[in-house]
Amino acid sequence: MQKRIYVICPAYTKTGGTELLHQLVFALHQLKIDARIVYTDHTKGSVSPIPKDFNIYINSFEFIENISPNQNDVVVIPEYNIELIDYFKSSIIFVWWLSVDNYLKKYSMVFSYRLSGLSGLFRYIRRRGWRYNTSRIISRIDCNLAQSNYAIHYLSSKNFVNIQYLSDYINHDYMHVSNTLHREDIVLYNPKKGLKFTQYLMSLAPDLRWTPIINLSTLQVRDLLLRSKVYIDFGNHPGKDRFPREAAMCGACIITGKNGSAAFNDDLPIPSSYKFNNKKEEGKQIITCIKDCLTNYSEKNHDFDSYRVFIKNEERQFNADVAKIFLPLI
Repeated sequence: MQKRIYVICPAYTKTGGTELLHQLVFALHQLKIDARIVYTDHTKGSVSPIPKDFNIYINSFEFIENISPNQNDVVVIPEYNIELIDYFKSSIIFVWWLSVDNYLKKYSMVFSYRLSGLSGLFRYIRRRGWRYNTSRIISRIDCNLAQSNYAIHYLSSKNFVNIQYLSDYINHDYMHVSNTLHREDIVLYNPKKGLKFTQYLMSLAPDLRWTPIINLSTLQVRDLLLRSKVYIDFGNHPGKDRFPREAAMCGACIITGKNGSAAFNDDLPIPSSYKFNNKKEEGKQIITCIKDCLTNYSEKNHDFDSYRVFIKNEERQFNADVAKIFLPLI
């Protein structure tokens, strides 16, 4: 019997991680493998659970309560829903580690407390996070897919086995763009990640044009990136984040912290002179670097040429890795 691949995904949700789950189903279909996106948390009645931007990847779906995988089928579960390993007890379980930090927020008592104090600890207790700590789930998972080298490092340090690299690629809307548009002295940032430190940097240089990327469509984000000279990211980089890659492909200079995947050159291969610690004592250096990029944009922009080549090769590598991992199962 041919195996079917079920890929679990929250309904209605448009993020880099959920896009990747849809990209996997699309890649499997290209290989003529029977694969289905399976939605959880669907509560909006007749509203389609497929985010409209993801219609390019799939045209059908299943709801989790309507599927009955058998022992030959593979269920791919994102780490944030790792409790579903108990829901699919008779199937082959692949866990895809898209965000190490999201797993730790939900299933690590120490991490939850460090991140959010008592409120984080109460959330951990309410979710009964101890049921899915590493010592319990290792033996239940048949294969661990790692979206980043940061994830590989974490899984190896916790003695997970059968770890395979399966990363991602960015949306095509960012891959074929013209970088010849007039650039403005705009410094872009993501207000959802690393905001406290970014606000500190803003206080050091209130004269700069700091612009948040928020409440914009994919095309609006792209157009803003095409007009801007610098993108900064001092967030936690829980996986190989898409914003730095999207910004680079649109011609922006990239300046980041060293948290999470940003610390791994294989995940974020930009010159080390553009990576800084999230420490106030490095604030003036960061501002100097930002201003240098604004003033000497035409020169500094070329420091990211090799990074852009790396990004352009990601889709080809992703498709090759999907074939290597899943075709032997069929």
